[in-house]
Amino acid sequence: MLKRTITGIVAALFAVGVLAFRDTPALSIVVAIFTVIAAREIEKVIGIKNKAIYYISLAFSGLVPLFYEFRPELEQRGIIIPVTAVVVIYCVVLFMLMLTDFENTKFEEVASVIISTTFVPWSFSTLIFLNDMSETYPDKFDFHYDLFFILLGLFAAWLSDSFAYFSGRFFGKHKLCPKISPKKTVEGAIGGIVGAVVSNVVLFTVFDRCFFTVHTIGYGWVILVSLALAVIGICGDLTASVIKRNFGVKDFGNLFPGHGGVMDRFDSALFVLTMLYAFITLYGVVC
Repeated sequence: MLKRTITGIVAALFAVGVLAFRDTPALSIVVAIFTVIAAREIEKVIGIKNKAIYYISLAFSGLVPLFYEFRPELEQRGIIIPVTAVVVIYCVVLFMLMLTDFENTKFEEVASVIISTTFVPWSFSTLIFLNDMSETYPDKFDFHYDLFFILLGLFAAWLSDSFAYFSGRFFGKHKLCPKISPKKTVEGAIGGIVGAVVSNVVLFTVFDRCFFTVHTIGYGWVILVSLALAVIGICGDLTASVIKRNFGVKDFGNLFPGHGGVMDRFDSALFVLTMLYAFITLYGVVC
């Protein structure tokens, strides 16, 4: 418990430091590093033995966030990179590399690598997308919304998890999904959802009264989105539990003592941030 708390405090301070320099390359560099570590953790769990696939996939994972960070500058210089074509080529190359060592490289391993090194990097990159929302929709959001949206997603993922942990510990009686995650309870899930909604309402109140100059979203939107994100975060956490159970491991890694690896810390956050980006994009287009 003490180790978990200390790690959480250190991680929180690190996150604050990164967010303080989020308008510099620091954010994209940290995102790229975490992406590579997360991909490595997944591939270690999968047990991929093909070295060529291993190193190429990790390199691809790290380049994805950096590409999205510097994409505007590249396009200004006339360098247009067709994303769809690059992803298709990447997938074909990995399957061709599978043929070079087909006796030790299974199709399901390569398929798992492709999913983990495309979805995970893109999901981490949503932190960069959220940080640019005021540039994407300048008529709807001022630059304060960039930080607000990042915190909204992280609160929905991490504070929900913390509220669920303590709610389940003190009030948990009914198992949520005993065959997937025996320690999770219905009471914990409810506490996590309520905690996420309340936290984000408080967050919105502070930003709306003290920072926003453009008021385009209200309490109703924040409550509904926070409610949806909290549920999605639980599903993301359970999905990660299923993967670990399938491969017979307790944690993806041990980078954060008491919390596991990057994927253990960001499993629900990746689902939440991705869906938050989708919700904001739909709002920006439709409303």
